[in-house]
Amino acid sequence: MKLTSIFIVVASLFYFMMGFATQSINSALPAIAVELEMNHSMTGLVLGLPSLLYQVAVIVAAALSRKSGPFLSASLGISCITFSVIFMALSRTYYTFLIGRLLFGFGLGATEISIALGVSQLAFKRTGGVLNSVYSFFALGSIVAPLVVSAVLTETNMWNVPILIAAVLFLVVAFLSWTVWKKAAKESLSDVEKRRITLPRDSMFWLVAAGGLLYVGYEVGLFSWLSSFAYEEKLLPLRMASLTTSILALGLFVGRIVTGVVVDKFGLQRTLVVLGTISLAGFSIAFFAGNSILLSLGVFITGLGFSGTFPTLQAIIVSGYRQNRETVLAIFAAAGSVGAVTTNILVGGVSDRTNLAYGMSVIGVQIAAALLIFISIYLIQRKRKKLATP
Repeated sequence: MKLTSIFIVVASLFYFMMGFATQSINSALPAIAVELEMNHSMTGLVLGLPSLLYQVAVIVAAALSRKSGPFLSASLGISCITFSVIFMALSRTYYTFLIGRLLFGFGLGATEISIALGVSQLAFKRTGGVLNSVYSFFALGSIVAPLVVSAVLTETNMWNVPILIAAVLFLVVAFLSWTVWKKAAKESLSDVEKRRITLPRDSMFWLVAAGGLLYVGYEVGLFSWLSSFAYEEKLLPLRMASLTTSILALGLFVGRIVTGVVVDKFGLQRTLVVLGTISLAGFSIAFFAGNSILLSLGVFITGLGFSGTFPTLQAIIVSGYRQNRETVLAIFAAAGSVGAVTTNILVGGVSDRTNLAYGMSVIGVQIAAALLIFISIYLIQRKRKKLATP
């Protein structure tokens, strides 16, 4: 099997397991909070602080990729995640669980940037389509996880069962990732040492980075707090509340399949505007929903809007800055992690002072701000296109 094919398979499996592990934690969050005695602020730290380690890992992985290529750093990152999931599943206190989450954030930062660098280095023709297709497996894992959590979470002390399942499956993905590294090493794929580190100066890049900061913030924030919001504010039963993230992930999955097919033809910038509009409409429906049906509909529409946003932003970066990919992807990833940590801490802090409904309004403001940025990106690109046309 060709390296490109093996790489896509392992990357897809990784994102499936990332979706499964992340949403296993998020869906079981109300139960974890009870068992580990966490208030909203403590929960916000558990969800947000790993993003600080994510930023450190991005820098480390980018530097390592310049010397050894992205496939080694990807394997190391996946191995770190595997260990962290095992550690979390065996945790019995808030602080040990927090340590596991921090390790999880470090491994995720190393792996995500490495996969993006791998896509860039292997020079896929349809960058937007490839990234959307790979990320669709995150959504698929996110659909499955809440179903598993709902099935096993009969008592709050069963919160770690789905995480243990994720740990076992991650061991398989970690093993496969090392086979990719070995094959890449045999083919001697490494051209990164010859390129200088330079910062982009054009406004488009910094707008994309700002869009990434906001998107990762509201996407991670909604996935993290949705089950708690449905349980505390919409008064859904615990097992039903845990399924709301599955509905969000279903929208994400369907949307990414569609986006992966049409994004390169429709245009990356125009796609962002459409997705941002859908996200804002869906979140508004879910936030103001008076019953579970409207809540579910709004959450599903929000997932459709979220679907291709991150991979499309990343495709703009990868396709436009191939000669400086480590630097730009590191900045983009770091911006996203800042968004994630800021959102989770803000939602937790505001919720403790008022209630979770006010905390969730932070996410709505971010979606609206991101839409304005996406419109700006589209208008700048359209203006540049007109100027380039004779």
